[in-house]
Amino acid sequence: MTKLSIIIPVYNVENYISKCLDSILNQNFKDFEVICVNDGSCDNSLQILQKYALKDSRVVIIDKENEGSGVARNAGLAVAKGEYIYFVDGDDWLEDNALEQMISQADKNNTDILIFGGLSCYETKNSTLPLEDGARSSGEVYRKQYGGYSADKLPKKYLNKIFSAKDIKNDIFKFPSTAWTKLYKREFLLKNNIKFQPIKAGQDQLPFFHSMITAERISLLPLNLYCYRKNRKGAVTAAKKKKNFSPIFVFYGIEELLKNTGLLEDYKKIFVNKYFSKATSWLGKFDDDLKPGYFEEYSKLLKHIQKEYPFGWWIKFNPKANDGYWMLKFKKIFSRYI
Repeated sequence: MTKLSIIIPVYNVENYISKCLDSILNQNFKDFEVICVNDGSCDNSLQILQKYALKDSRVVIIDKENEGSGVARNAGLAVAKGEYIYFVDGDDWLEDNALEQMISQADKNNTDILIFGGLSCYETKNSTLPLEDGARSSGEVYRKQYGGYSADKLPKKYLNKIFSAKDIKNDIFKFPSTAWTKLYKREFLLKNNIKFQPIKAGQDQLPFFHSMITAERISLLPLNLYCYRKNRKGAVTAAKKKKNFSPIFVFYGIEELLKNTGLLEDYKKIFVNKYFSKATSWLGKFDDDLKPGYFEEYSKLLKHIQKEYPFGWWIKFNPKANDGYWMLKFKKIFSRYI
């Protein structure tokens, strides 16, 4: 049995996928398969994957039409054979010896989920800085720094412990929601039917929440094992203006999950506040030309929440279509005291 399956959704990352794969294939730990799901790339990403597959039998390619990284990850999970599952993005890379450290800790603690940190990495042309391994040219340098997903942000009260979903009910959002900060036991994912949403952004949210309210054995590894590329042009996370309805889809997806698992009463206050706040934040950042459509769906969501969850700041909340980010924050605070 393969110890680890690494699943990489690949979409138009021809300039980055080699660094990603090299960082994986050159690890000291060798017992893994790399499932690269080409999600309808229209650049040379597939050709690069094919070259790697010819050189290394551990590289497996799934070639499919473009449906988004969530569907791509699900496709990889469906064929994975490893005892553990790890998700990597095609424009990022791993630190040296990352796999050995995460597998060792997961085996030691017999975890459903192992959670660790990652550094924010920025490409720079500053030639005075030391060149990182895998740089494409002599002018390519990566500046690494602590960020929102780094190990120092992990909740310290859970260090050196093995804990369960019941232990972290009120702290669930203190943990990173990204897929690449977690090593999962494959049996755990399959048993609980944990999958990604087929949406353009925020695909990590549903499996994050689902796994964190289900797991019986979770532990932390306070190390930064992953390098998260922050300034790539064309990346969904790099867009300053929001252009899709993902937070609304995430809300409904998690609501359905909680109903199906019989946990809605336990988590309704926590999930409504978190995910409706996210949808509200996006309203203030939405692309002006597309904002009317988002506001229409957002208004439907607000009415639904006010009817089904008659508590909290949203009861008196009265947003307008042209409200900006700071106006919405003011209204949200003000609505608590009306």
